[in-house]
Amino acid sequence: MHPFTGFALLPPLLLLTLRLTDARALAALLVVLLVLVWMGGEHRVRLRRWALLMLPLAAGLWLVHGRYLDSLVFGADVADRPQRLYAAALLWLRVGCLLAGAQVALRLAPPARLTRALFASRLPPSVAYLLASPLLLSVQLRRRLAEVTEAQRARGVDPAAPWPQRARTLIALAGPLVVWTLSDVGERANALDARAFRSVPCRTTLDAPAFTARDRALLAAALAAFVLVAGSWLWR
Repeated sequence: MHPFTGFALLPPLLLLTLRLTDARALAALLVVLLVLVWMGGEHRVRLRRWALLMLPLAAGLWLVHGRYLDSLVFGADVADRPQRLYAAALLWLRVGCLLAGAQVALRLAPPARLTRALFASRLPPSVAYLLASPLLLSVQLRRRLAEVTEAQRARGVDPAAPWPQRARTLIALAGPLVVWTLSDVGERANALDARAFRSVPCRTTLDAPAFTARDRALLAAALAAFVLVAGSWLWR
């Protein structure tokens, strides 16, 4: 599947989550998306990240929208608490569906394939490079972080130690990352100048992702779903 195809499915999903007003329907959609996340690679890591974000959000929505803080601190009487909690549950389910859908889209578009797809697209080279720069930077920071971690392990620092014990080493860990990142900016700019970046409007990309007939069908289905959901919303 082309990397752009997975992201094209997100706008219909966004409209669908906003269109659904029943908690059971949103919960069913969330279960389907979580199953799709589970079917992909690194499913435990992706589900753990999803849970680490959604569980604190659930606690915050429960406290704020349910006005439990007002009841505990000020003794306020909240008569419409069930309606407030139902609205908070709908909001939590919508956010959870969007995050799970984004996890599926990112699984279908790894950073390397997405970068090649950006440079092989019809976008101007400057725009493609601007969109691909965060992806390239994340890979570079991950590699640099592994090197710094290995250096700290060689000096007797335990990377698996609890965070309170590693608080003193955070500066020693973040310092080299920032310095290396700033130094690589000049090297990257010189490399772009040496390759005559933006000298031609279209550049040849090695091993560019192919845009197949299945991708066209999925894009057409995504567009049709977007129009149908938006039309049903406006018709209401």
